Amino acid sequence: MISNTRPVCPHQEHFEVFVDTCLLRVEQSGRSLPGELGDRQAWDAAYRALLVGMAGARSTSRLAAEAVERLRAANQPPADDRDDRDDRDDRDDRDDRDDSDGVGAVTPYRGLEAFGPATAAGSGPVRPSGAQIRSPASPPFEVPARPGWRRKGGLVKGFGVLVLTGVAVAAWVLSPLSQSGMGGAQPTIAPAVVGGDGVLRLGALVPKSGGLQFFNRPMAAGVRLAVADINAAGGVFGRKVIGSEVDAGDSDDRGSQALTQLVSERADVIIGPVTSSMSLTMLGQIKNAGVVQISPTATSDQLTDADDDGLFFRMAGPDAIQGDVLGELIRADGGRRVGILALADPYGTGLSRHIRRSLERRGADHIQVETYDTTDASYTTEVEKISASGPDAIVVVGFTETADIARELVRQGLGVHEHKWYFTDGYLSSGESTSSGLPRGTLTGAKATQAGAEVATAFQQRLLAVGSAPTDFTYAPEAYDATIVAALAAVAAGRDDPKIIAATVADVSRIGERCTDFRTCALLLASGKDIDYDGASGPIDFTDKGDPAKASFGVFQYKADNTSITLTHKLGELPT
Repeated sequence: MISNTRPVCPHQEHFEVFVDTCLLRVEQSGRSLPGELGDRQAWDAAYRALLVGMAGARSTSRLAAEAVERLRAANQPPADDRDDRDDRDDRDDRDDRDDSDGVGAVTPYRGLEAFGPATAAGSGPVRPSGAQIRSPASPPFEVPARPGWRRKGGLVKGFGVLVLTGVAVAAWVLSPLSQSGMGGAQPTIAPAVVGGDGVLRLGALVPKSGGLQFFNRPMAAGVRLAVADINAAGGVFGRKVIGSEVDAGDSDDRGSQALTQLVSERADVIIGPVTSSMSLTMLGQIKNAGVVQISPTATSDQLTDADDDGLFFRMAGPDAIQGDVLGELIRADGGRRVGILALADPYGTGLSRHIRRSLERRGADHIQVETYDTTDASYTTEVEKISASGPDAIVVVGFTETADIARELVRQGLGVHEHKWYFTDGYLSSGESTSSGLPRGTLTGAKATQAGAEVATAFQQRLLAVGSAPTDFTYAPEAYDATIVAALAAVAAGRDDPKIIAATVADVSRIGERCTDFRTCALLLASGKDIDYDGASGPIDFTDKGDPAKASFGVFQYKADNTSITLTHKLGELPT
């Protein structure tokens, strides 16, 4: 069937099954079809015309309207029988609307106008006058596991458009005509069917309590602003996106409880959590629940190859990128003999390994790596070993204990005035409070790197307007983009089924027409185009493993009062 139609899609057989189902249901309903639609070649022609004329858009189309008019005209009875036939059609239409055993529930609809002004809060989509049809659900299909299912071009996304377009083809035949004020019959395309329940639900795991509270406001602001922008553009599938926030605290147990709550609330996509540890702990729950997770902040290498069924993504640059950025910075500052003090945990050992590789690629003369345990509060032995290597640059890969290591470095004659110091995001993100107890000038000139985009003043003002009132904006762009990407993936998939969304997340971030806001990107998707979303955090370009191939990192420098200022932002790429 439809042997002449060859859309760029490997799943044509699903559309063919769908058409067969439509024909069977129409036959069972007793409704009359134009004679040419009994010929499957007519379906082929109609399908091709719709693809060309509508480009997959789920909206009322002049081409579609003309096609309906032609098809109706082809099956018009003789003039003297027309009145009786119209009476029977009216009765059939009323019976169909009253019949609860039809092809499905009446589906609300909004077309391309959904990307215009938002509807009133809580209101549903608007149905064009007279356009009621019971439409069959989209045929199920399997999503191959990552890696391997990703593609170049529009195949996965194209299938979502294919399913929706197939519904619209059926609507040419099945939908009753609306009556115009002029007394003539104006054809209407019936609602397109979307998978799932048609409402995209986003749940945010934010740290409202515990030691990570400083991340709460910027992260919550980013998610809230994105949801507001999506809904102002008409939402997803013409319906408002629903967003909710749950306190994930700063512990794995609290985070798991928060995730359980969001899953019980039928969240399709989880934004968060903050830490890599929580993200790793939650992967089992994520897989069991079958929901998408996009962390704005997690950076651990372990997440790259973790068993996540293709459901986990992250916006912040992984440690492999930060290590490369920091190695490049050290060499640009003239460092050739480098001592690295790294916390003996996955964060410290993983990031220090990437720093070392970056330095080696760039021709460093000697690199000495020493790991430490926080139970040894003096760090004397480790610093002595670094001192013996004769470094001109020293890197500390740790968290709040970095301040104590700084004191020991000064005590052993390795102060910032004699050697260049470098810190990582673990210390920088802990805030200025940990360095406030150091003598003035201890950190003067030291540099640090941290994943995260530069936040433009205009974007800061928009973040301040959505309720969380952040005083710091770190990772707000990443939280914003995580939310926008999730919504665009749902639009591209044509479904709010999490596993289908996961199959399109990477596709909307790479290889396509560049766009930088939800409204523009959604319109491009509706016209059948591939998109490359570059957002508030910059280019993303997800890899097949859910990592951003490109990510922004801030470079900071400490002043005499031991507080830091931003020097610049660098766009890093995953090393090959």
